[in-house]
Amino acid sequence: MSGWHAAVKDLDAAVVQTFGREVLYLPEVGGQAAISAVFQPAREAEDASPGVYAVLFVRLADLPAAPARGDEVEIGGVRHKVFDIEADAEGGAVLKVRKTA
Repeated sequence: MSGWHAAVKDLDAAVVQTFGREVLYLPEVGGQAAISAVFQPAREAEDASPGVYAVLFVRLADLPAAPARGDEVEIGGVRHKVFDIEADAEGGAVLKVRKTA
């Protein structure tokens, strides 16, 4: 692992440790896991309904399996469904989520 990749992994861990909160990750396949993640409740407006989505920054190593569209996350007692995933090469990912009905 290059110095850059190691530095980014360390930075990701520090961000999650400092700003993260406990969430329950519920993959469609496999067991659930309580993890720390950074949650932004209203990230960006969308042109289509429902209008706003939230994001969750996670460390992939903290998840029980690779994230997939359709997985769910419980944050503060509220369920959200993963609809998009933006992973980086250093082991971090931004999960775009919407509240479930």
